[in-house]
Amino acid sequence: MELDALVRELHTLREGAGQPSFGDIAIGVSRVRRERGLAPEGARVGRTTVYDAFRVGRRRLDAELVADIVRALGGTPTDAERMAGRCLAVQAARMSAPVDVLMDPPPATMGRRALVAIIFGCVLINLAGRDMVDLLGLPLNLDMVGTAFSALVLGPWWGALVGLTTNVAGTAVSGPDSLWFAPVNVVGALVWGYAARRWRMGRSIPQFFLLNVLVAVTCTAVATITIVVLLGGVTGHGADDITASVLEMSHSLWVSVSVSNLLTSVSDKLIAGFASLALIEALPAAMRVWVPSSWMRGDPA
Repeated sequence: MELDALVRELHTLREGAGQPSFGDIAIGVSRVRRERGLAPEGARVGRTTVYDAFRVGRRRLDAELVADIVRALGGTPTDAERMAGRCLAVQAARMSAPVDVLMDPPPATMGRRALVAIIFGCVLINLAGRDMVDLLGLPLNLDMVGTAFSALVLGPWWGALVGLTTNVAGTAVSGPDSLWFAPVNVVGALVWGYAARRWRMGRSIPQFFLLNVLVAVTCTAVATITIVVLLGGVTGHGADDITASVLEMSHSLWVSVSVSNLLTSVSDKLIAGFASLALIEALPAAMRVWVPSSWMRGDPA
């Protein structure tokens, strides 16, 4: 028994109640809680919280909130107790089942073909960005737009798969050096995915800006080791000019590579992050349900 089935039943109850807005449902939930004896402060619930309960693809759901939503939509106490019991049963079964620690399941409404198509498309976006950098000699990488998109929409480890695949496929053009930077792409995906989903660093533009800076700093820490230890401080890209300039002042290869990479990485990750956000915002409504509401900006009525 999956939570999506329970969520669909909540949608059915909402339709039967005349399709009230999530704000109206939140008011109803607060009323139900006050009638149960809670103080007004403790009874208050935000419409975003209620909206989240109606999202498919949830892995966890507050059983008490489900029961209160059922009552707010006109359900009987028996209906509310039954739905809360189903919610607890599903989550208990998931906790006792073997867990795949590497991959979050894709949204339930996403078919296997759509999943493969998104992963393939994200890899192509990454490779296209890399080709553009090579063609124009830019002091950037631009090979993580697809990584960011897949990490935000599908989950951190799906994004890591896109990043790893990008670097493996990139050996056809960039040679074996492409493989040395696979950890950078993987780490970037994990930070984007986990920070957005667990820390909700996507619910406002300033937070999302900081998320991309965090990705840049983390990627720089990994990339610097690769560039200095394995490549001798030279990448063959436009960033080498910045490294040379900083080296004249610092006389330290580690410092110059770190500073150079951080300067380019911040710009690169901001471009990748906000480009992926623009792609998400441009998704058709039927596809936007795949995006976790836990980090998305905005709050539908």
